[in-house]
Amino acid sequence: MLRILYLINHAGKGGTERYVLSLARKLNGSGAEVFFAYNEEGPLADRMRELGVPVFRLEMKSRFDFKAALALAGLCRRLKIDIVHTQFLREFYIALISRLFGSRVYVVNTCHMAHAGHPADKILNKLLSFNNTRTIAVSHAAERFLIAQGMRPRHIGVIHNGVDVDYFSEDVPSTIRDELGIGRDSLVAVSIARFSPEKGHDFFIRSIARLLDTHGPDISGKKPVFLLVGDGDTLEDCKKLASDLGVSGHVIFAGYRGDTRNILRGSDVYVCHSRHEALGISILEAMACSLPVITTDVGGTGEIVNDENRCGIRVRYGDTDGMANAMKLLFENGQLREEYGKNGLEAVRKEFSVDAMVEKTRQVYRECV
Repeated sequence: MLRILYLINHAGKGGTERYVLSLARKLNGSGAEVFFAYNEEGPLADRMRELGVPVFRLEMKSRFDFKAALALAGLCRRLKIDIVHTQFLREFYIALISRLFGSRVYVVNTCHMAHAGHPADKILNKLLSFNNTRTIAVSHAAERFLIAQGMRPRHIGVIHNGVDVDYFSEDVPSTIRDELGIGRDSLVAVSIARFSPEKGHDFFIRSIARLLDTHGPDISGKKPVFLLVGDGDTLEDCKKLASDLGVSGHVIFAGYRGDTRNILRGSDVYVCHSRHEALGISILEAMACSLPVITTDVGGTGEIVNDENRCGIRVRYGDTDGMANAMKLLFENGQLREEYGKNGLEAVRKEFSVDAMVEKTRQVYRECV
């Protein structure tokens, strides 16, 4: 039985954390014994404990924290770990350094990004791409980014993110409209994302203002409502921007919530407005709830929303007219919303299920040992 340690700096609540949780939930006790270690506290640590996964705190001050690497080596020896699976460069480098202290683990790292980092990363990646290291790219866009950043192509494999399609597609009633006072005849465009600069909330809010300025407060006789779910550093700035642009009456800032399915099943359209996005687990979750998608044409989003899948619309990041027109089109056309929603669910079932993701990842682990 493989013994796998999932190592992450921040045990937070975003897409990367949902990815780790999905792997742990499916693999633990099914041909593998799973362990979890983290630096900064967050909900993921509690979710792991609920699964019965042993959880450890490991302080990691920087990418080259030799004290953390020494502690990790000791933890791996004590737990007889075969594979350390990391998610970001800090824990990836620490896992590699731990082998200098006698840790004989294989290191698997998943790349969840498709935009350039620090210039030194390219040199470090070339130096640290060892034969007993594997990198999973969550999209072909992420794979191209890794190669440009110095990773050897033979060490990289693409495994698309996956979601629990059966869970999200279950026809359960939503309570979100009653809870937030949203009328049954309103049209709801929802986004679920951490409030940080790379997620592009300011672009979305400016697009909302453009839509309302151009087409008025009602579309096809229905009030458009924009539900922004999440918290983070730029939340207050975005609230001020919505107020300054005069769209606060149409925008609901719901904060962080854990009831993603409930929110999605009470909405009409899903919007991803990111400046950078390697793939987008939230997009897949929305598609599994049969929602049509509008997304910025960045990173790997075109691997989900495209002419073949016909599940939504891609717009150029920063094109407020393009985003406004896409929202207007889907708000006005219920038949198109239904068609895109049906196609999206079919695409997720076929290409982006969590079971497919887990089995492909399990195969990577087997190849390592």
